[in-house]
Amino acid sequence: MSITRPMGFRAAAATAGIKPSGKPDLALIVCEPAVPEALRGHGAPIEPRAASAAVFTRNAVVGAPVTIGRRWREAYGTGHARPLRAALINAGCSNAATGEPGEQDARTTMHLAALHLGISPDEVMPSSTGVIGHRLPVGKIEAALPGLVKALARGHDADDAAARAIMTTDLVPKQAHREIELHRHAVHIGAIAKGSGMIAPRLDSASDTGGSPHGTMLAFITTDACVNAACLQLALEHACRESFNCISVDAHPSCSDTVLLMASGAAPVGPIHRDDPEFHGFRAALTALCQDIATKIVRDGEGATRLFRIEVRGAKSNEDAASMARAVVDSPLVKCAIHGRDPNWGRIVTAAGNAGIAFDPLDASLSIGGVEVYSAGVPTTVGKGDARLAAAMNADPVICELTIGTGPGHAWMLGCDLSADYVRINADYTT
Repeated sequence: MSITRPMGFRAAAATAGIKPSGKPDLALIVCEPAVPEALRGHGAPIEPRAASAAVFTRNAVVGAPVTIGRRWREAYGTGHARPLRAALINAGCSNAATGEPGEQDARTTMHLAALHLGISPDEVMPSSTGVIGHRLPVGKIEAALPGLVKALARGHDADDAAARAIMTTDLVPKQAHREIELHRHAVHIGAIAKGSGMIAPRLDSASDTGGSPHGTMLAFITTDACVNAACLQLALEHACRESFNCISVDAHPSCSDTVLLMASGAAPVGPIHRDDPEFHGFRAALTALCQDIATKIVRDGEGATRLFRIEVRGAKSNEDAASMARAVVDSPLVKCAIHGRDPNWGRIVTAAGNAGIAFDPLDASLSIGGVEVYSAGVPTTVGKGDARLAAAMNADPVICELTIGTGPGHAWMLGCDLSADYVRINADYTT
């Protein structure tokens, strides 16, 4: 189980006819917060037990659901909106580049879902993925909603159905689960996600909605922990910085990236606040879950056969190190070398050098799988025929470590190779 393993959640999927393939293309995740039995009889909760958090693409050009989501987050952060009770996700149409009519389409589906669930439309978060520039087929979604709501359930089948319904070019569904102990009680975190191509996330924060674009990835996370709303947002932002923001499949921006976290508060534990030791345990578990999902996304990258990880150390700052690591994983030449199992250190070093971060090559060194191939500005004596190097290049993932000085900056990125299948898949995919 994944998203319905935490108490207070149900999920379902349906075929609305949005995908030309005729496969399931509509998913619904519902949060039903309640005061746990163990806490009944002790008076009303001092603070709400349900909470929500979200991060979105920094792209200036976004789909209608992202526009709606950003507005909800701003209102929720200032106490002018309720926590979310449902996520309605469709695949096959991104509802992007559709203008004001596209936003109205999304809001119509929110109202329709809310009507069936008996909640406020503002408690429903829409999310869309698929082809850009097409209007959302609201009529098809309206026709599918009664059966979708009726099918809501807990368990492996419900989780798997929802995970499959949100897929586009994904080859496999992506799910994850973590269990931690808080106050001697088990607390669960579950997730489903989609993502295969157009992946290079740079997710925003609640206080920063500008910046550069990034790729198509949707992730929906549930937990039965009771976490203060502001802390839940901070935990999600931290988890995303250490996971989704550290992956790239093809460096190509999209307009729909969303990570949504809903907490039901149904576990019999008290609320978690930022200064509580339990907050750090929850945040660590959430980060581990997001890293699990992020790795699955890269491994399912369009046409990918192998992964590679680059760690940059010794930079002046973490930001500088991250820029260099991203330049390496986004380099088509490096990705081709990984695919061909070629220990082409020159491509890695020069890709890092193209990041616009000043460093002295005489202070730089590069190791592949623990084998040093470049040091102090020149190649080492290790040749391509070295058995250790061959083993390192045949590993999955291939591990590369680039040191550029003695500074405190450190970052890592996870990418995948570039194969002929990537070209085939994207040559056949069209708007």
